[in-house]
Amino acid sequence: MAQRERRPRLMVLPRQPRYGEVMSANALEIRLREGRDRVDLTRYTDTLAQVQHALNEIDHVFARQKTARPEWIVQDLGHDDQELVVRLTARETPRRDYASLLASIHALVSGVEQLQETPEVPQYYTATTVERLLKIGNPGKGIQEVSFATVNDAVGPHFPVSEPVREHARLAVTGTQTSLGSVAGWIDQMSVRRLNKGVSSVSLFDPSTRRAVLGRLPAEMQTVVESMWRKRVLARGTIWRNDRGQVVKIEIEHLELLPEEPEALAPVSELLGIAPDWLGGQSVDDYIREVRRA
Repeated sequence: MAQRERRPRLMVLPRQPRYGEVMSANALEIRLREGRDRVDLTRYTDTLAQVQHALNEIDHVFARQKTARPEWIVQDLGHDDQELVVRLTARETPRRDYASLLASIHALVSGVEQLQETPEVPQYYTATTVERLLKIGNPGKGIQEVSFATVNDAVGPHFPVSEPVREHARLAVTGTQTSLGSVAGWIDQMSVRRLNKGVSSVSLFDPSTRRAVLGRLPAEMQTVVESMWRKRVLARGTIWRNDRGQVVKIEIEHLELLPEEPEALAPVSELLGIAPDWLGGQSVDDYIREVRRA
């Protein structure tokens, strides 16, 4: 009997979001699995507060130039077997597109999913956001595990803030390598509280990596920062990298303004016209990353 010809199997890959775009979600479902003891009220409210802070931090990175920020509201509360179930969504406002208000939900859940496998700071996260997952996922006071899922007509898969996630989160924000260097990005989100010895913190978002680096600067530089608020800057100082080579923190010693948009710079093709093989076949971004790691 003649064998039937096998047809190649096709795999449809999900479309990757462009900068400023994430997949849609209508709500965030949070499940808190109880232990033998009932959940402590303070732990319950603290966990939800940490989730709210994480969503707000992601939104600041995702929509850095927006003026209307999400106002998070409880869509539903329930109890399923041994799990407390909370659904959060954003209140609609005419000042901002509703899908954009909810974008941080998908980014939060995607970040937890990524941290199951790799010790990297997820897209649209800051190191502070990663550290919040450690607080959210730490078992105790009646809570054994916290998990997240996006809701879009149906509830998506739940991703728990498990021990592998927490271990990868710790590694992601641990600066194992230090050197002098620089970080280019949009400056935003100055901490209202002052850190030790008058130091403040800012967020530097790099659109090319879709990640934000925590920047710390002394009190005498705060006036300079205010003049550069929500502008593209080059920060120089001591930088900390994790084991994956990601910059997670910079102690800022100098700041300078850069052109508002990368398009304002001369095209790389023009700069390299006389020496097209100067980078050895690498992209400009890859070449710069390699130079900085040297």
